Amino acid sequence: MQYERLSDFAGKGPYLLFDFPLYTKVKINTSAETTEDMEILDYNEDDIPNILHNIHFLENEDVRYLKTLVTQEKNFYYYCPFCKRELQIIHKGYELENELPESLLTTYSYMFSMSDEFEEYDEDAAKVSVKRFEEFIDQIFDENRVLQMNLECTSKDKHKFYVIFQLTDDNYLIKTGQYPSIRDFDNSLKEYRKVLKDKSVTNELTNAEILKTHNMGVGAFLYLRRIFEKLIFEQFELAKLENNIDEQAFNEAKTQDKVKILHEKGYVPTYLAEINPFIYAILSKGVHQLGEKECNLHYDTLREAILLILEEKVEMERKEKLKKVTKNELNKIHTRLSN
Repeated sequence: MQYERLSDFAGKGPYLLFDFPLYTKVKINTSAETTEDMEILDYNEDDIPNILHNIHFLENEDVRYLKTLVTQEKNFYYYCPFCKRELQIIHKGYELENELPESLLTTYSYMFSMSDEFEEYDEDAAKVSVKRFEEFIDQIFDENRVLQMNLECTSKDKHKFYVIFQLTDDNYLIKTGQYPSIRDFDNSLKEYRKVLKDKSVTNELTNAEILKTHNMGVGAFLYLRRIFEKLIFEQFELAKLENNIDEQAFNEAKTQDKVKILHEKGYVPTYLAEINPFIYAILSKGVHQLGEKECNLHYDTLREAILLILEEKVEMERKEKLKKVTKNELNKIHTRLSN
C-alpha cells in the first residue's frame, strides 16, 4: 500500500512507528472536511416536511489521527527486539496544558438552498482549522518542529523505544530516526534462518529491507531478484545431486522455464510455479527500468511473495523429512513383525 497522507496509517500505528521507512514524507492535510445531515423540523399543512440541512465543518482526518496517535495512550501488540518475542508495547500519550477541542469547527444550516453565507462559513472553518492545528503543534512539537515519541514494552525490564518525527513548514511529517532500528523490529525471517541451507538468502532479505527503509527501492528489488534466483539454483543442485534433471537443458532454459522444469520434477513449491510467469519479470523490470518511487511502492508485495515461497519451501522440506522418518519406522515395524 502507498501511504500518501497521515490518516492512511489509521489502524496501522505500529507500522508507522517501527517499520515505515526513514525520511519518507507523509502529508498532513489541515484543510477542513465536511459532513452533511438533515433533520425534519415540522410538517406544513400539506403534510410536507420542512427540512433543515446541516453542513458540519470538521478538522481534517489527518489532524484528528495525529492528535489521537500522540495524545492518547496506545497499546500495540508487537515484536520487542530485546525480549525477542511479541508483547504489548505502550505509548502513554502526551499530557496537554490545554484540553483539545472537539473536531467540529462550525456548522452551516439552510432550509431550501445554499446561500452566499456558505462561503463565509467555509472560509472561517479553514482559518479555525489551521489555527487549531498550529496551537496543537506548539504544545507537542519543540521549537524546531521536532517530536520524540517514547514507548516501552510491558515486560519486567520495560525496554525503552523512541521514534523521532520532523514536521516541515508545509506540513509534511517525516520520520527522521528511531531506536531500535527498523531492521531490529523485523522478526519475519526467524523461522527461515533455521532451515535454509543457503544462509545468504536471509542476509539478502535483510539487506533488501535496509535499502527499502532508506527508500532505495531499485537496490531492494535487486536483492529480491537475487534471492529468487538462489532459490531456483538451490533446488537445481538438489535435483542434480539426485540425478533427476537434464543439466544441459536446464542451463539453456530461460528463468521461467527453469522453474517449470523444477516444478514438474517436484523441486519447487506450487505457489512459486503459479506466480512464476510474472514475478521474475517484475523484479527484472524493477532493476532495469523502474524508478525508486515505483519500486518502493511495489516492494512489500514482492517481498511477501518471496516469503510465501520460503514458507512453502520450509513446509516441503518438513514433509520430506517426515516421510523419510516415517518410512524408516515402518520398515523397522515390518522387519520386527516378519520375524
